[in-house]
Amino acid sequence: MRSIQSDSRTGLRALFLGLLLVLVVGALLLLFQGEAVSAPIQPPVTSVVVQPGETLWEIADRFTPESADLRVVVTELVTLNGLRSKVLKPGQVLQIPVSRL
Repeated sequence: MRSIQSDSRTGLRALFLGLLLVLVVGALLLLFQGEAVSAPIQPPVTSVVVQPGETLWEIADRFTPESADLRVVVTELVTLNGLRSKVLKPGQVLQIPVSRL
């Protein structure tokens, strides 16, 4: 009689641990999937060092084909570099998307 009860408890314990394992693994998969989805994709960039007297518009113009809107490129550079102002300082390093080269 004791043996049947022991086997039943062992089976229930194994079932409980199995379900717990499935829940933990599922939660981890969802957690890491969310991390991968929320990570922004960074475009490949190159660096440009600002020279004395150089403006953001001049730098943007160097990397903008004639068919593109220079205003869009300036806005893109401001966003990419986290600039609060369009005024640059000599020696400042700007990231330029490689697609602009």
